[in-house]
Order: sequence, then structure tokens, then C-alpha cells
Amino acid sequence: MIQSFPSRIVLELTPLCNLACFMCPRHYIGDKDGFMEEGLFKKLIDEVVVENPKATILPFWRGESCLHKKFSILLQYAIDKGLKIHLSTNGHFMSKENCKIFYQCEFITFSIHTDIGYKNALSLIENKPKNCQTTFQISFVDTEKTTNKYLDECASSSILLGFDSIRLYKQHTIGGEFGKTQKERGKKRHFCPKLVHTFVVSSDGYFSRCNHIWETCREINLNEASIKEVWHSEVMKKIREEYPDSKCFPCDQWSGHTCGEVWNKKNGQIVHKIFN
Repeated sequence: MIQSFPSRIVLELTPLCNLACFMCPRHYIGDKDGFMEEGLFKKLIDEVVVENPKATILPFWRGESCLHKKFSILLQYAIDKGLKIHLSTNGHFMSKENCKIFYQCEFITFSIHTDIGYKNALSLIENKPKNCQTTFQISFVDTEKTTNKYLDECASSSILLGFDSIRLYKQHTIGGEFGKTQKERGKKRHFCPKLVHTFVVSSDGYFSRCNHIWETCREINLNEASIKEVWHSEVMKKIREEYPDSKCFPCDQWSGHTCGEVWNKKNGQIVHKIFN
């Protein structure tokens, strides 16, 4: 089952964020500052190009990537290498350079937590170049005020206000703990796909077994090792063999419970799907 080289590479540019959303696990982690070095980012991108040029790069994790001073430079480097970029942003940083990057991503989701983010997301859609091939999503969390304020306006639009899809996510954690929202403990557990295809690198070069576990493994640093070496390391082998261990067991992401709902355009109509 395990891919020879991951097909989804998460590269955290920074764990910093300009917002402080009440439901966000950032409040409960120790790594709240720092920026990925340009040299490390390019080293990892170069490896992906050689090992799996069809892989998807996700240049975000626990923070707002646009806070990185070299955000546009780093992403343009990956784009120029021909890699697919999937990005999430809160929509607060809409410089000309950043918008140029947004329009080159394969997929971008605006995670709406503020009025500013919502208005900026709409503005980006309204000014989209005709030749832009980016898939644009707008997403909400079901416990937030902005969801009550804007979700109905988006979902009731016959064209989803110009977005390709809308996501309504369940609150992922309570008190920073994944699994607290789980309701179906009796559901048969299957092997987590994250351990099959996804690799996560923090801004300081350490790695995580999964983007839903917001702490890093400190045994190996990507400044000294390659993605491929860590992917096939004894550390990762043990994590997979012992799944679900004490860190994975409480998590409910494998079940689809927190995936929420999605509204998509299909054949000129809006299709509404509720996960799980």
C-alpha cells in the first residue's frame, strides 16, 4: 500500500498566523514561530521534481503561509519546476505578487474567518484572468460567526458566487485535541491513508506523520536527510506497523467525520454532498 515516494508533500512555510481563531489547534502547540529557509524549501522541491514530478505540493500547515517574506519567490520556484500547488489561505494578504501566485496554483481554498478574508476572496474571483485554470474553493467551519453570516449567501447562489466549490468543515478539535468531536466510535477502523501518501515537513525541517497531528517527530531533520530517506526510515516504519498507536488512536480524521459538507458545480447544476 505504501507509495514508494509520497504524492502529497506538505511544506510548512511558517506556523505563524495573523489570526487567533478559537477552534484552531495552534493555541495548544509549542511551535508558533519561525520560517522555512529558502535553501531547505528549494532542496525539497528539487527532490520532488526528481522522485515524483506528479506530486502535489501543499505549502501550508499550521500557519498562514503568506506571512513568509519570500512567499511569492518560493512558490514561483515550485511552479516554474512544473509542480502542482494546492494552497490554503485566510485571504488577508492580497498583494499583486501574491495574487499572481494564486492564479497559478492548481487549487486554492480561502478559509474564511473574517469579513476581510471573505471580501478579498470575492475580489480575487471577480478579477480572475480569462486564461486562469485555478480551481477556487471557499471554506467555512461550522462553529464560526462568519459561517452563519456568509455560507447561505454562497450556497444559495446559482453559480456559487463564482467559486468552483464550497466546503463546510466540522470543528476538527476541541481544546486542541483531535477526536473529541467523534461520534461513531464503533465504526470499523481502516488504515489511515495519510501514512500511505502524505509527507509533512515543518518550517524548522522536522517532520510529522500526518498534517492532522500538530507535533513533529524530532528524530530526523530534513536539513540533513532527504524526503525519501525519512519516508522509508525505521521511524516511519514503526509508526505504520503500530498504527493506531497512542498518537493516532484518538484522531477521527480517518473516518470522514470532520469532512463536513461540500457544494460543487456539475453539469451546470449544484451538487450538495454530506460526507460520512
